[in-house]
Amino acid sequence: MPEVSVTDLGHDLYLIDAQMHDEAERLACYLFDTPNRVLIECGPSRTLDHLYRALDHVGVDDLAVMAVTHIHLDHAGGAGHLARRFPNAMIGVHAAGARHLVSPERLWDSATRIYSAQGMLDLWGPMEPLAENRLLVLDEGDAIPLGNGRAVEVMHTPGHAKHHIVFFEERTGACFVGDAVGIAFPHGHMVQPNTPPPDFDPILITEQLHRIAARQPAFLGFAHFGADPRPQATLARAEERLWEWVRWIEQVTPDDNIAELLRDWVLNDYRAQGYEEALIDRYDRNSFWPMQAAGIERWLSLRDQ
Repeated sequence: MPEVSVTDLGHDLYLIDAQMHDEAERLACYLFDTPNRVLIECGPSRTLDHLYRALDHVGVDDLAVMAVTHIHLDHAGGAGHLARRFPNAMIGVHAAGARHLVSPERLWDSATRIYSAQGMLDLWGPMEPLAENRLLVLDEGDAIPLGNGRAVEVMHTPGHAKHHIVFFEERTGACFVGDAVGIAFPHGHMVQPNTPPPDFDPILITEQLHRIAARQPAFLGFAHFGADPRPQATLARAEERLWEWVRWIEQVTPDDNIAELLRDWVLNDYRAQGYEEALIDRYDRNSFWPMQAAGIERWLSLRDQ
């Protein structure tokens, strides 16, 4: 794994490999090195040092804004630490998620029930509360200035999480999608749904996929991982795959091993499509299957009430 991995995407935009979990291509952060520097995503506190080294490499000593697509720990867990590192930076987040960065106890406790106390430290590292005066509360239609007449536009995109937002920038044509579309690793030519509870809603996700497509982006900036230059094909495949997963869960007899059954079905389908085992293993390692199954099951149960 290289000590620093920064890719120039053009027009003062850089993709930074944040090397989450000390592995390459687990989390992409995006930096606009413009008069008002804007960073999208920071990742968990445990591996912030990788991000800091990359920012130092580019020559960044200050940020105007660090904005997150949503507050899940792999995107925003280190927000409080980063705010301390860059005291002039505002932390951009949707209104529905802002309170959890100021008072992260509920978010932390909820995640601890899934990962265990030791797992939280091993995977994510601690969270630091964010001072309210450092919040930049964002919603549909807002814009984050970059300087020289440029701005990052905000779209509210619930479905993966109620507070999820994506960012669009006109000059680059970039749409930074967080987890709104799913995960799609470089060279794989496939996108996989990301369906955790409690907010997963495939109807809302489908609406957001259509809204993103209507913007005609030049590329999708995935958090997991990287720039996808085939946005329309990827968005169409994301919708198709999303509903394949929902229908599969819906048709399977309830089973205590539903997560393992989902995993086997997904990975065997990848094998049937001819994907290499190394790539299949990559998607497997980046999927917490109990959460994927639980999110779909929860949505189905609420739909049927």
